[in-house]
Amino acid sequence: MINEVLNKAAAIELFEKEAILFGTSDVVPFYRAIELFGEEAAIFFDENIKWEGYLKGGEDWNAWGACTDKRPMTNYLYKAGFLKLVTEHNYMLVIKAHNESEGGHIFDKYWEERIRRIDERDAEEERKRAERKAKRAAAKAAREAAKKEQEGQQ
Repeated sequence: MINEVLNKAAAIELFEKEAILFGTSDVVPFYRAIELFGEEAAIFFDENIKWEGYLKGGEDWNAWGACTDKRPMTNYLYKAGFLKLVTEHNYMLVIKAHNESEGGHIFDKYWEERIRRIDERDAEEERKRAERKAKRAAAKAAREAAKKEQEGQQ
């Protein structure tokens, strides 16, 4: 099982090493992708193969067979889907490394501070908007009162 991040060249090399021909395309069967990347690959398929999902049928993955006892169906990844799987694999490893690293903890501290500053700035802007709105409403009420008073004097 692969337990390291892969760059694009390594991912393409792995795809080409593992690919088999189905129809006119080189593909990697799902079972083989799971053997390469572990259960995270099966979870990735389960979460992303759906209507309007991240993995697009016919572009990223497909199936071969007829769903019969004599010709059971098998699913497979095209190169594009395989690269999406590698991206997910890399993401999971990077998140784990981030959470275990000193650099990740430092980044998280500064990111939380950044979010706090943004939230404070947003709250201040909202307070100022509400203040301006209240001033406009008060000015409008004062104009209307002055207009009524002027109409009452006539």
